Amino acid sequence: MNNKRYLIATIIVISLAVLINAFIITQSCLNGFYSSRSSGTVVNLFKAIINSFKKDTINDTNIETFTLVIRKLIGHFGLFVISGIASSSALHMSSRYLKNYKHYMGIIFSLSFGLFMSGLTELIQSFIPDRSGQIVDVLIDFGGYILGLGLVILIVFIIIKKKKKEIE
Repeated sequence: MNNKRYLIATIIVISLAVLINAFIITQSCLNGFYSSRSSGTVVNLFKAIINSFKKDTINDTNIETFTLVIRKLIGHFGLFVISGIASSSALHMSSRYLKNYKHYMGIIFSLSFGLFMSGLTELIQSFIPDRSGQIVDVLIDFGGYILGLGLVILIVFIIIKKKKKEIE
């Protein structure tokens, strides 16, 4: 990819990383009512999809458990997978423009950022009415971020191996 196109792609990826992380922080700032309403929309969507395959799979007896799973799986883990992919991709693409950059430094920085974001969002929630910051949510968030980072590392590794093979 030529330099101008790579720079444009880098700017786009950085912008996406900023947007997803801003979205995550914004969601952590919602009070309990708006957070539940936001989560309820996602829960109802997944409930409708699942119940379209088998009627009453999600019902009044299991909706609370289902809601908790969706909140943790989508709202915490899933968003942080996306954050990990976007943030570490932005860092990796930006590394082309940094002197003395080492990939292990990028991994350490990315992990630090993921842990910071995980802790920050839960800290914010501890000050918001009808919300609470929980250590288990920090772990879920960070686990999602690590998965996202791991996917980027895997893709970069495959691309590097492929380029080396083409050179040989």
